[in-house]
Formats: sequence, structure tokens, C-alpha cells
Amino acid sequence: MAMSTDVLLRIHGSILLSNSWKQELVITTAGVEAEIIKGLKRTKMSLPFDGIAQVNLVRGVFRADLEIVNKGGTDNLIVHALAKAEAEQAKRLIEERVRENASARSQSRFAGSVADELQKLADLKAQGVISDDEFQSQKRRLLRE
Repeated sequence: MAMSTDVLLRIHGSILLSNSWKQELVITTAGVEAEIIKGLKRTKMSLPFDGIAQVNLVRGVFRADLEIVNKGGTDNLIVHALAKAEAEQAKRLIEERVRENASARSQSRFAGSVADELQKLADLKAQGVISDDEFQSQKRRLLRE
């Protein structure tokens, strides 16, 4: 499949219960990979964690279907006839990775914005627009937020 990263989990659906071919879902450190049917063709698809809107689990009597919803709204990954325990494990792992990815992006944006503000304050101080006391006060305020 397309992503060349470490595999965290690989699970297979049942060919007998899926009314299709034996499907595979691969969760890597970068995202989720699977095959979908597009038209009459099997298409390999990769979805990074930041492209996942939600994960739905539909439990049947013997098996479960896992749907990974694409934020783009099309080409959702649906893997049929997975063992229930494996499907639940996959759902938890994907949701955990999506949260971690969102948290890392949020922290990165915050760190950049604070650093930018501190640089602006330092420039204002260097230009003599604000005093050292005003700079220190604003710096403490930024670092507390």
C-alpha cells in the first residue's frame, strides 16, 4: 500500500461473510490504509490521521464493519466482516491516533504564535517603543496563557 511507515495493526475481514473479497485494514504510524470498491474496481486508499473525521463501528451477530469517515466527505474506508474484538481494537487505536495528531498540531500552532509574539515584543523593545519593564510584563503574560 502507499504509505511507507511502521505498521501498528493489520486485520482482515472474512471473505465468507463480507459478500466481497477478503478485505484488509492496515493502521500505520501515518494513517489508515485499505482497499475500497470504486465502480467495479478495487482501489487502494490511504487516509492520514488528520484526514479522519470519525470512526464508526457497526456490530453484527458474528462480525463487525468498520467505517473510517474521510473529512473530505467522499471515499470513506469501509472494511466488512472483521472479528468484533479486532474491529473494536482498530477503532480505539485510530481514534487515539487522531486525537494525538490533533493535539500535536494544536501545540505546534500555539508554540509558533507565542514565539512570534515574543519576537514582536523584542523588536519593539529594541526599537525603543516599549521599555524593558513593559517587555518583561508582556512576556510573563504571554507565557502564562
